[in-house]
Amino acid sequence: MTPSTLAIASDFVKAGIEKAGVPLTENLEAYLSITFARFIGANLQVDLLTIRISQAMDSNAPADIIRGLADQCLIACAFFEDRLRRNGTIRHYVGLGQMTYDAADLTEQAYGFMPMRDVMAGAVKVQDMDETAALIDRARAGSQTAQSGLADQNVVVGPWGGGSRSGLLWR
Repeated sequence: MTPSTLAIASDFVKAGIEKAGVPLTENLEAYLSITFARFIGANLQVDLLTIRISQAMDSNAPADIIRGLADQCLIACAFFEDRLRRNGTIRHYVGLGQMTYDAADLTEQAYGFMPMRDVMAGAVKVQDMDETAALIDRARAGSQTAQSGLADQNVVVGPWGGGSRSGLLWR
């Protein structure tokens, strides 16, 4: 990683923070900048994330391998959401990423997974691409920006579901 690559990544993260309106701690902002810089120009293996993480956990892989898989999960959730959604929900992959960061003893990153994802996705977000189903999936995974987007449409996602089959309420 070169200083110019890190500067590009840092500018990207700052733009994402501004566009998404999601604040990050200094630690998470620095971590996200370094992580993004590491993946600039690298081949990202989005496919079979669940299996690769499970195999790493089962084999007691070193923490740096586990962290690398968590980073891949974060970037996949931010940039390859449609591809991931073919095999499951974003909630699954967010939980997988959080659990993987936790297994690597990166608690702040585990709790900050969704805000970091929102920042990265916010930097490249195309307004017309967000359909309601995708917003609902992200909101159920804990995305504050998705919840705000649904609130603009007078939709609230919650843990209830007894009366409504999907846990949705329209205001």
